[in-house]
Formats: sequence, C-alpha cells, structure tokens
Amino acid sequence: MFRLLKISSLALAAALFAAGCETVERARTAQAAVSSATNDVPGSVHARLEPGSVNLLGSTLVDYVAFAMTNRPSLEASRLAVSNAVLELARVTSDRALQLSLSGGYSQATRNGGSHFSWHQPRGRGTTDISADLLICDFGRLDARERQAREELVAAQRDLADEEFNVFNEVAQAYFTVLRNDGLLAVAHTNEFMFAEHLRQAESLLAAGEAKRLDVLKARVDLSEARMETITASNDVVTAEADFLRALGLGGTGVVRADVLEVAEDSLAPSSPRLPATDFPAGAGLGLARTNAPSLKVLRARLRAASAQVDYAVADLLPELTLSSAFSFTDPTWNWSWGFRAVQSVLDGFRKQTAVDQAVVALARARTDVEAAEQKLAYDLSVAAATRDRARQSLETARVEVEQSRENYETVLAQYRLGDASRLDFTDAAGALAAALGARVKAFYGGECAEAQLIRLTGHVPFADLPRPTGTHREVNDHEMD
Repeated sequence: MFRLLKISSLALAAALFAAGCETVERARTAQAAVSSATNDVPGSVHARLEPGSVNLLGSTLVDYVAFAMTNRPSLEASRLAVSNAVLELARVTSDRALQLSLSGGYSQATRNGGSHFSWHQPRGRGTTDISADLLICDFGRLDARERQAREELVAAQRDLADEEFNVFNEVAQAYFTVLRNDGLLAVAHTNEFMFAEHLRQAESLLAAGEAKRLDVLKARVDLSEARMETITASNDVVTAEADFLRALGLGGTGVVRADVLEVAEDSLAPSSPRLPATDFPAGAGLGLARTNAPSLKVLRARLRAASAQVDYAVADLLPELTLSSAFSFTDPTWNWSWGFRAVQSVLDGFRKQTAVDQAVVALARARTDVEAAEQKLAYDLSVAAATRDRARQSLETARVEVEQSRENYETVLAQYRLGDASRLDFTDAAGALAAALGARVKAFYGGECAEAQLIRLTGHVPFADLPRPTGTHREVNDHEMD
C-alpha cells in the first residue's frame, strides 16, 4: 500500500512540477525580453529605426490613428492592465475550488538506550500526508470578491478604450497642428514675398526719383520683420512635427516628418475637412457621453466594485465554515480523518467593523468621482462645442475678409506703382491680407481640433473607417455584472 501511495504521490508531484516549470519558463522569457530596457545606456529602450523603414506618406488621419494604436506604449500598458485584471479574477475564482495539499518524506533514526551506548540498525520510515479543504459557506465573501474582481476587469477594459480615444485625440490634435502651422508658414512666406516685392518697387521708384529714401528704409524694416515672422513660423512647424511623431509613438526612433507626412498643396487655403462636421449642442453631447464615454464607464465600474467591497466587509463579520479531510501514512500505520471547521473572530479590536466603515467611505468617494467627472465632462463639452461653433463662424468671416483684403491689396499695389498710394497704405494692405490668410487657416484647423475633442469627450466614433476603440464593439450594460 505504501508503494502505491508513493507512486501516486510521485505522479501528482511530477504533474505539478511540470506545470510549475512552464510558469517559470514564461516568467524567465518575460525577464529576458525587458533586460535591455533595464540598462542605464542611452538608447537602450527606444531602438532607432532604419532610414525608410517607416513610410506613411499619403496616409489619412485614419491611417495615422491605426498606426498609433499599435505603436503607443501607453496602450500596451493599458492592455497589460486588462490581462492583470483577468488573472486577478481567475485567482479569486480559484478559491472556490477544492484545496488539496500533498506532503511526503523519508527518515531514519537510531535507537539507543541504557547506561551504555548501544547501536541498533536504523530502520527507515516513509510518511505521506494528503489534506483537502472545501469551503462550505462563507456568507458571501467569495461572491463579493468575485463581483469586485469582475468590475475591476470591466474598469480595466473601459480604461483601455478610454486610452484609445485619448490616443486618437492626441494624434488628431497633433496632425491638425502640423497642418495649421504649415499653413501659417505659407502665410509668412507670402507676407515675406509681398514685402520683398515692395522693397524692390521702392528701390526702383527711388532710382527714378519718384520715392523718398525713407520709403526704402521702411520697406527694408518691414521685410526684416516679415523674415522674423517666417523664422518663428518655421520653428512652430518643427515643434509641431516633433509632437506629431511623439503622438504616433515614433519619438526618438530616428523617423522624421518627411517619412510620415508631406506638406499639403492647399496649406494656404484648406478646404476639405478631415473629420465629419457635427452640430449638436453641448447638452445633447453630454447625453451622448453619459452612455458612451469610456471615462465615465470606468468610474461607474469602480463604483460598483466599491459596492462589492462593502458586501465583502459586511460578510467578513460572519463566520466561515469549511469541510476538511486528511489522510496520513507513517509506515506501517495510516489514518484518515474528516470534519467541519467553523472560524469566527471574537475579539480583534473592532478591526472588521472599521473595515466596513472604510468600505463605506470608499463607496461614497467613488460616487463623488462619478459626479465630479460628469461635471467636468459637461464643462469640457460646452467649451469644445463653443469652440467648434466659433471656429465655424470665424472661418466664414475669414473667407470674406481674405477676398476683400486681397482686392484691397491689389488696388493699393497698383496705386503705389503709379504713386497714388503711400508706403503706409501698402503696409496696411499687406498686413491685412496676411492677417486674413492666417485667420482663415487658424479657424479651419481650430474647427477640426474641436471636432476631434468632441469625439474624444463623447466616446462616439461618427464614421465607419476609423478604428473603433476596444469596448465599443459590444456595449456592456452597467449592471450586467451585478
């Protein structure tokens, strides 16, 4: 019988050892994968890409967002948080299973007695112990812990969806900022060209005796100021390009703007919106966000998890009943026993009562987090909707101003050539045209940025070809896990 128990014990131990080896192998593989990132060596974390290895030229905003979804470390961190929540739920659920433990050993001993030392042949003795515990009733402890773990999993999944909306917004904002600054740089080049032409004409008129030297000096000053504005606009483009590459997850990789985004031909006069135009008021947007925004769904899931924690703390005040069974073999005898065990804390300094009060406080705080988030969301939606409407109105006004200021500039330019307009008239006309061109660019992309912000806040994807964030394929009812 001992041999049979020994063989069974060895077989079970071998199976458990094999499972443990597989787990350890996965852990060691994960450690090896991050070893390069643990070194204090510049560039050990972000590997530089080969020139030309990334080519996104000709891509649309949807393409850029899809690329960022697979390349941003923040998204990978959120996905790992979901994986960890899944493992935590599995760990909690495993507490319902039968708990089985196995131990075995072998020992030898001498037997000495009397006043004189005597030696007896030692006799080996094997031991085997098998014990099993099955939870019969815990008055809802495990149910509460499992509900909490499920809600934490829901929160992690919706937090991932929220981060995907955040990545979309960051990519869109950076993309439109690059295009806007491209347009403003084109405006600066246009302004510089107008004042360079003005200087050439002033010098020609001075040579012909039809202008004063002061006009030439002022034209040179105006051209210098225009060149400084061009330098500033160029620096703004460089900054926007770096931010765009960071939003794509390409910061520090050696990829440059020329690999991902070309300068638009219509940068001076953009006319084709990249995002669908919306017209809902802020109130309607808030109603949409309350049912779609992942940021609110995260907080609601955490509120339900806090409620489950209250249930656990209350259940922990009650006893716990367990059915136990054990088998022990010590050659040549064996024994089997079973019984019920009830555990109840009698005096613990009111620790468990305090835990209930703490859980209630955490529940109240989770509720205030939801309310505060809704209030902030309402404010952000009001600002974004107002920005969208203002940008739309400004764009219409700017388009009219561009046509009027261009007509005025051409008229003043013709009169200046004839000597019927002063240098101040030309300066004012050129400045008004540049300002109108810049206002048109800013209004157009300001509206696009506002539309991207509205998508981010409402959690609503308005067109089918944009990658839908995780968690939006199947809307889970807020009380589904209850």
